[in-house]
Amino acid sequence: MKISNYNTIKAAAIVLVFLGVILLFSTAFIHQALINALLLLMIALLAVIFFKLKVVIYELSGGCITIRKTHPFTFKRFIAPEIEFPQNSIRDYNFRHNMLQESLILKMRSKSNRKFAIKIQLLGFSYQQREKISSSLLSVVSQNNLRSV
Repeated sequence: MKISNYNTIKAAAIVLVFLGVILLFSTAFIHQALINALLLLMIALLAVIFFKLKVVIYELSGGCITIRKTHPFTFKRFIAPEIEFPQNSIRDYNFRHNMLQESLILKMRSKSNRKFAIKIQLLGFSYQQREKISSSLLSVVSQNNLRSV
């Protein structure tokens, strides 16, 4: 099962590029220093947001959970996994909702019985996609808890 926020993030990136171009053209036609400085500051802010945008791909297959991250305008065929681990290492998960972002926290246990957590930003995922991720993780956690008892 593969779940991605590609369409949402790509649309946001296109809007940011369009706004940046409009702001850039408006600096060429406005000849007031203060307004030009504010417009250039807004362009810089849009550029920072644009370069921080990431497409997140959640994949559960073959006993492994894989998280891949890439920029929306990357044209590579193969995207190396950022995080990859066996599904039997997950002990619990939690969704954290903030006003601006949502994140998934995976609580895991290593082979050496050490506990740790991984936090994954879920910007641009729809409610249905988050529910699919939650249901897949619920089945994984319930299987792991049955095995450990």
